[in-house]
Amino acid sequence: MTSFRTGPRSPHCTPVLLFVNTSGSFLVLVSLSTLVGSATGSGLLAAAVLSAPWLPALLMAAPLNRLLDRHAPERLVRLAEAVSLALTAAALLTPQRALLAVAGVLLLVRGFFEAVTRAATALVLRDTVPAQRLDRANTVAEIGKLTGVSVGAALAGPASAVLSLRGLIAVNAATLVLSALLAWALPSAPAKAPDGATDGDGARATARPRVDDPALRRLFARFLLVSFWQGFHTVAVTVVPVQVLGGGTRLVGVFVAVSSVALFAGSLAALPVQRHLARVPSAVWAVLPMPPLLAALLAGRTVPTLALYALFLVLFEVAYLHYNNRLLATASAAELPSVVTLRATLLPSGVAVSILALGGLCDLVGPLSTASVVAVVTVLVTASTGTAGHAWRRRVRDA
Repeated sequence: MTSFRTGPRSPHCTPVLLFVNTSGSFLVLVSLSTLVGSATGSGLLAAAVLSAPWLPALLMAAPLNRLLDRHAPERLVRLAEAVSLALTAAALLTPQRALLAVAGVLLLVRGFFEAVTRAATALVLRDTVPAQRLDRANTVAEIGKLTGVSVGAALAGPASAVLSLRGLIAVNAATLVLSALLAWALPSAPAKAPDGATDGDGARATARPRVDDPALRRLFARFLLVSFWQGFHTVAVTVVPVQVLGGGTRLVGVFVAVSSVALFAGSLAALPVQRHLARVPSAVWAVLPMPPLLAALLAGRTVPTLALYALFLVLFEVAYLHYNNRLLATASAAELPSVVTLRATLLPSGVAVSILALGGLCDLVGPLSTASVVAVVTVLVTASTGTAGHAWRRRVRDA
């Protein structure tokens, strides 16, 4: 059996690093969002706090791409975790009257360094894990990140009842100490031969993330479908129990719990079937989650809707891991920095945009019609990014 190990260090620690990083980050993020929402009475401001860490990464995609292209990824992870730790420790010295404002600014600034960590760890795995084990390694890393998000968000409520905001930041600083130590356990990639692109033109070529391979672009378009589904799911966990099933806050809680279990089940299910995912046509994983989604809303009864929606989420997560792994495995060495930059910036921004768009659509036409729009868009995007659709467009251009 081929080992992941490269010298005294191993990429085995990557899932643990992502778990620790995201759990501490989301503990503070969700707590701060709740605090802002309670203090202002504004759901919009609370949602803005939740989405704030994604903004710096999106606005600074070009610097992120340059960093990934020019520096060893394991060093970038170490630097990002060290800077996050220093900023968080500095926030602990802030006077109480300014702590809330400083914590908000801290989330914004740290958003960029968290994007560095997410993107650079993907490069570490690509550079150090054997090709036949890469899909499994990427899947385990995503499970670690998803688990960290869920644990941090789940602990935010109980922790906020016991700790002040300063105490929560102190807990986050402690998690960052651990993730910084784990960053030093990441292996170094084998030295690469210089590509000769050291002049001004080469520097400009890597200034902005760019994917030129048409097949990779089509794959990325399908990967972005995940953000569209995620936007709908974020709206649906509160809208479906109330508007479709006629329940209240208790049913919303049940729906959220079932959804979390289903997403974990999808992540875990993807592990034993990694070898078979690539044998199924890529388009299948985009279209397969749609029938259970529509059936869940058409059923309109608690148990069938919960069961069918859970099936949708299991297939959702398998599809996400399929496209994530295909992107990271298919990208050439030259395009990989751009791929992970776009992955770290476009996916969360796509989620934010789709939440707003689909949330507004739900208010106008209801959840069933909104789910139908999601299904129609999915089919159209899948058809337009297939090889047949690409060949048809090329014949139209040639004509």
